[in-house]
Amino acid sequence: MTRLLPPLSPVGWLLFAAMVVLVLTYLYFWWNVVRATAHGHVSRERITDADLVAARTEAEHAGRTHRFLVQVTTKGGALPVVLRGIDEVLAGVARYPALRDVVRVEVVTEDATEVEALTRRYRRAAVPVAAFLLPVDYTTPKGTRLKARALEYMVEQHRADPDDCYVVHFDEESVLTPDNLARLVHRLTRHPVGISEGMISYGLDWDQATLLNKAMESSRPFGCHECYSVMTSPPPMHLHGSNLVIRQDLENAIGWDIGTLDGAALIAEDLVFGLAAYVKFGPDVFGWHHTEMIEQPPFTLRAAYKQRERWVFGSLQALAHVEAQPDWTRLSRRDRWQISVVIRLRVLTYALGFAVSLLALGSNAVVLGVLGTRAVAEGGLDLAAPELSVYGALTTAGLLLWLGSNQLGLFYNLRYSGLTRLQKARDHVLVLLATPFAGVVDTAGPLVAVLKWTAGIREVAWKPTPKRAPGTAPALPTQRTAPAVEVVGALSEVAS
Repeated sequence: MTRLLPPLSPVGWLLFAAMVVLVLTYLYFWWNVVRATAHGHVSRERITDADLVAARTEAEHAGRTHRFLVQVTTKGGALPVVLRGIDEVLAGVARYPALRDVVRVEVVTEDATEVEALTRRYRRAAVPVAAFLLPVDYTTPKGTRLKARALEYMVEQHRADPDDCYVVHFDEESVLTPDNLARLVHRLTRHPVGISEGMISYGLDWDQATLLNKAMESSRPFGCHECYSVMTSPPPMHLHGSNLVIRQDLENAIGWDIGTLDGAALIAEDLVFGLAAYVKFGPDVFGWHHTEMIEQPPFTLRAAYKQRERWVFGSLQALAHVEAQPDWTRLSRRDRWQISVVIRLRVLTYALGFAVSLLALGSNAVVLGVLGTRAVAEGGLDLAAPELSVYGALTTAGLLLWLGSNQLGLFYNLRYSGLTRLQKARDHVLVLLATPFAGVVDTAGPLVAVLKWTAGIREVAWKPTPKRAPGTAPALPTQRTAPAVEVVGALSEVAS
């Protein structure tokens, strides 16, 4: 029997309406998957040293930027993972000698002992590696705090000694494999872009994360297909602060002195920067560099929860901050509407996912409990064929879109995890089973952020996501004169 809609309780209608919104949202994201994939959003191009030499020669003749500054921003306390990222850059230089004259590294930290350790370790490195100590008493004219304060400090250093280069922004745990470093340099040397991004996957130290963390992190590479869309069709409704590559003259012109919101530190400095760049320079400075960066997942549920709360709270902060700026009115009415509505809609659908996930889990548990009780009481269970309805079709479609999105994101995360094919297959099955439960944790932080914002709270505690799993103490990579390519064993370029 076919029925348009079955009889629904008020809760059922609420769940149905939420499911409609979420299905439309997932259809939008899957369309971004098709679009980004069709344009090769993740480069697997094989680059040779001769290709890099030719690209550099072409850029020099055309007067284009062809040097690259890898800038690592760290609060301190995560030196082993910082060293891992730098060593991979040096491994790239060892594999591709043409990079020697175009790549250098800077690290800004709040820990003086790390400055000394970095200086000692890399004093004979193949390319310059400079460590900067962020002064304790350093302040910006607008009183900027947190990560943006360190970024603005480095901008001041670069304004005093400018260079015609791209600034490649790393978080503490960021890694570009040797081949991906070559792809990045080759791409931007031949196809210059003022402000560009690439995809991030989260396969580093993958097996140190809990199963629910793995399931939650699998949604991120899937969502990054939309990053391609917003960078190639600005305004940028969101930006990630790593794998962000900015021409230094543009970064110096914009700066990171973003100030505060009602005295509260802004925690989404990347989004504020992107919107400021759009207001100042328009859409033509944005683009996509097609190079994948690899990072770590949060290792605990608490870390993942706090991270997601910060994402949403930071987006609401950034939007309120930008809308209050005098330059906001310079944007067209269409741009202002698009930025305001899309960011709020993204926040709403993210937070709405908590209610849907919780209701779905609860209702399924009740149904299974009733069926189990009946089966025990009657000694068996005779199930009639389900009625075909719009409600059933919609919920089935939503379930498939949701589970499929996590499986696709997991595929990207596992590429650089170092796992065997059998282990990858195991994780696909386990993540599939864990996804409904992970959905509750994944969306709890965003819901709390929305509730806090609605209650008038404008500041949230900020602490960097821990860079190692509880109970682990990774040793520093051993000192090498010329770091080998296999410095990070999990970074196999073979995507099996």
